[in-house]
Amino acid sequence: MAITIANLTAGVSTDSNNIVTGTGVFDDMMETVNAHMAAQFNLGRITGSDYATVYLTALQATVQQAVAYTVAMQKGNAEESLLFQKEITEFAQTEKSTKVAPTTTSVAGRANNLSTEQAKGFKWNADQKYLKTLLDAWSVNISTAGVASTTVTALNTSGTGNINTQISNAEPT
Repeated sequence: MAITIANLTAGVSTDSNNIVTGTGVFDDMMETVNAHMAAQFNLGRITGSDYATVYLTALQATVQQAVAYTVAMQKGNAEESLLFQKEITEFAQTEKSTKVAPTTTSVAGRANNLSTEQAKGFKWNADQKYLKTLLDAWSVNISTAGVASTTVTALNTSGTGNINTQISNAEPT
């Protein structure tokens, strides 16, 4: 958003005492500067050509500050609008209107469910590969030794950690 003259000076008018007034940021700041300048002049602290020098310096600084203030206000308003939109987007993705956990049917909830299921799939896949390795070893044992029972607990049909336990672990949940 660009700065316009209306942001800085608006509704400018001069009264019968030659006092300039307006409703822009620069106008409001200059009213204060002029009041201070008049007070210092009336107290005799600023006289002659010093008045023009001080006034010009104050005028330049006031223009600079009015522009900086206007830019900061516009930037702040834009950031506030952006944060409000971000909050709406976040609530829409979580299907909530308050700051609580997302529902399972929301974008965030479905992503969470997908991650959970993928983790289960990776575990199940690892168990399947381990079971295949055990069955291959068991098959080799049967074909070479002629017996199913071995000293390797995982290859035995009974006992803790046996092949039946491995088969149960390899089933999807």
